[in-house]
Amino acid sequence: MEFQHLLYDQKGPVVYLTLNRPDKLDALSSQMMADLRQAFTAIEADAEVRVVILTGAGRAFSAGFDLERGPGYADPHHMPADAWRQQLISYIDTFLMVWRLSKPVIAAVNGYALAGACELMQVCDIKIASERAIIGEPEIRSGSGPPLLITPFSVGLARSKELLLTGDTIDAHEAARIGLVSRVVPHEQLMPECERTARKICMLSALGVKLTKIAVNRALEGMGFLSAVQHNLELMTHFDTTMSPEQEEFNAIRQEQGLKAALNWRDARFRD
Repeated sequence: MEFQHLLYDQKGPVVYLTLNRPDKLDALSSQMMADLRQAFTAIEADAEVRVVILTGAGRAFSAGFDLERGPGYADPHHMPADAWRQQLISYIDTFLMVWRLSKPVIAAVNGYALAGACELMQVCDIKIASERAIIGEPEIRSGSGPPLLITPFSVGLARSKELLLTGDTIDAHEAARIGLVSRVVPHEQLMPECERTARKICMLSALGVKLTKIAVNRALEGMGFLSAVQHNLELMTHFDTTMSPEQEEFNAIRQEQGLKAALNWRDARFRD
């Protein structure tokens, strides 16, 4: 299968999905999200597929949602709240396709996994990180919030609040220590390790794997995961469409000097 911003490679029962915008650190564009929806629909319908390995091209898993104001980009500050809510629902529904997929998805976290991409990584069933990975949810520093509130269910109350309220990022070893990823391997061993895990799953009963994934998901849903996602949708719709002084400054710098300058301004405020 061919996509604009996604590589789809099937080798027997394993599908390799690669987020493919390396010049943009694999930022999640509207087209990439559409590609993911189409790919997951095809994977669900293909009885031969047993496991998916999701990774990114180049030095990032993904830097998160694209902040460029290119064609087709939805700027929440220039949209009615109801219109932006529908955009967020589209993002959430795409992420939940991974959650609901009957085949396990292994995240091969090869580099930066930030903001919305951190949530995409978390919704995968198994998360294996390269020692080069940098993980976190810095979107609060750019005036937006997490569309899929999964971090509290991954790492608990204390660490999720610290990550989400500060926008701090952490290295792969810290991510493994707090349970954000399963384990860390040397960078050159990342894909072989993911493939070993995929082979183990392929040796098991397909029905058993499917029902066990559903059982674990329902345990989290029983703890309120999907309800939290719905409540968060309303809160983030309000947050994303409300202009703050920090957001005004960020937007002004971006308009006058470009996105890179705005990101440098954002990050410079938090350097010691």
